[in-house]
Amino acid sequence: MQKIIIADDHPIYRGGIKSVVEKIPFISIVGEASDGMEAYQLIISKLPDIAIMDIEMPILSGLDVCRKVMNEKHNTKFILLTMHKEKHFFTEAMENGVDGYLLKDSASLELIKCVEMVKSGKKYVSPNIDSFLTEHLAHVGSEISQLIKSTLTPTEKVILKLIADGKTSSEIATLLFVSPNTVENHRANINRKLKLDGGKNALLKFAFEHRNFL
Repeated sequence: MQKIIIADDHPIYRGGIKSVVEKIPFISIVGEASDGMEAYQLIISKLPDIAIMDIEMPILSGLDVCRKVMNEKHNTKFILLTMHKEKHFFTEAMENGVDGYLLKDSASLELIKCVEMVKSGKKYVSPNIDSFLTEHLAHVGSEISQLIKSTLTPTEKVILKLIADGKTSSEIATLLFVSPNTVENHRANINRKLKLDGGKNALLKFAFEHRNFL
């Protein structure tokens, strides 16, 4: 059973989303929120598998919530609903690890398919968004995949995938029958090869944001 929360500051629209999601098998709606802070607190307390939220909400935006949750190493996947077709909204969403991006004017028709795809580990972008936006997603995925393929050793690729799955260095060491220090050395090498410069969480952030390309 997949746990889902829904967040939108418009009660009628939120109710419409709920009525669609309730039709999806093996889904349990564990909470609703009317602003970004309430949504964030729900995610922390309920640990849902998927959060469906408006990109624009009071206090914290959908993207703000996504960033906070990702930085805190939770595994919730995000589907953002938006009125915007502009490239910069889409690009920012993708760069922050969003799994689904739906236009509000077609969400009622696409939401079930979107949730099903996100549940299975895939990304979903509304086909009504201009083609250059979806081309951007494919281009980014291709670039990331090629970067990883050309720079990392097979062991480093496995470790990066395990990091994306939320495994700690100790857990990875157990799975690979090596010492935690060996895993830390591999992590340092991956950071260097991918030119990640953002503190100790940079690799975790990269792995989470690009987990569908690993």
